[in-house]
Amino acid sequence: MASIQSPRKIRLTTVNNLDQITSSSTNIGKTERWISAISGGALASYGIVRRDWLGVGLALIGGGLLLRGANGRSMLYKALNINTGGQQLSANVTIIPGNKGIRISRSRTINKSAQDLYAFWHNFEMAPLYMPGIKAVNATGERTTHWVASGGNEWNAELLADKPGQLIAWHAHGKPTTANAGKVIFQPTIEGRGTVVTLELDFFQTDPLHKVVSHFTSSGAEYEAAEILRRFKDLMEAGEIPTIKGQPTGQGRK
Repeated sequence: MASIQSPRKIRLTTVNNLDQITSSSTNIGKTERWISAISGGALASYGIVRRDWLGVGLALIGGGLLLRGANGRSMLYKALNINTGGQQLSANVTIIPGNKGIRISRSRTINKSAQDLYAFWHNFEMAPLYMPGIKAVNATGERTTHWVASGGNEWNAELLADKPGQLIAWHAHGKPTTANAGKVIFQPTIEGRGTVVTLELDFFQTDPLHKVVSHFTSSGAEYEAAEILRRFKDLMEAGEIPTIKGQPTGQGRK
């Protein structure tokens, strides 16, 4: 197939501040608009670079996502009577500098000392107790570990920063089913009756196509961060994680 010549000048307008664009008919929340705008820009750029018919299709899809993020309106949401414009995420969702991905940050107060919490977290082999989807973690060196997910996926992780009682930061090598990098900060409360634990998870995207998929599937990243902290809190305060597994469902025998 003959290649398609790209126009001499192609301008892709990005939205620097979605708060500046307001409309009474918007039905998409701020974070979702950011995701659409950034994903659309990446996909459109990739499509233009390809200079073939597939690239044209990708560029058109990217343009649609970019427009969706800019005006905050979704025709599909309108047809289904869905409106996420007023929804606010409890976690901070930010763009990693350089447009490299998404960073999820969430905090929770746990009624334990910072040193105790740090010591338990630093024992990475205990991670499966409070990290969903993690089957096993094995230490392979002073600063390295090997992780195994429930689906059989495996990767290695390396400590980047380690401050006893204060902070642990790491980076994953390979293709983890969770974040590519992370940081957990332990800060005693002002009252001295517990510790504020802040978890940051970084989800990197490099290839434009992978970036689009990752942006839309990473909506579960906020849930992941919240669930990790919830389980960690229950485990540290109560010594166990509440579960409904094995409890009666209320349904009669058949």
